[in-house]
Amino acid sequence: MPLMAMTPFVIALTATFFAAVIAGWLRGGHPERLAAAVLLLTRPVIVNPLVSWRIGDVYLDSTIEDVLWTLFFGWLAFRSDRWWPFAATAAMALVVLVHILTMVTDISWAAAVSARVGLGMLAYLAVLAGVAERWMAGEAPVSRIERDGPPWRRRVGVAP
Repeated sequence: MPLMAMTPFVIALTATFFAAVIAGWLRGGHPERLAAAVLLLTRPVIVNPLVSWRIGDVYLDSTIEDVLWTLFFGWLAFRSDRWWPFAATAAMALVVLVHILTMVTDISWAAAVSARVGLGMLAYLAVLAGVAERWMAGEAPVSRIERDGPPWRRRVGVAP
């Protein structure tokens, strides 16, 4: 989709997506980094802007992507000790509900897209909030631990 055809809300959603992926990878812990990797790797694979599977007002490729992200965030919520995967799971579950309501009711296309944009932004903001929580708690990001080594390991220097 060309930039001129995108609404300000879709541009904000895209900017929030990239901010969540970049911050999650560079400044997050293991759950945030895993979420950033899954978000980044599944986005271009599942949703291809050149090919769209559409039946009526339902985009099947986007529906499949949202269902998989809901399952992933739900799995992450029960496997990690963070609060933000629960918020992301709830937002993505509501996105899936919007897809279902689009299939079974007479909800307008604009209303469905508006709800999906807002709830998708909420899921990305949950990832960003998880990164911010780690930063405010003073926990080291995974990237620093990988670079410097674990904090409990004694560093051995060269003797003079």
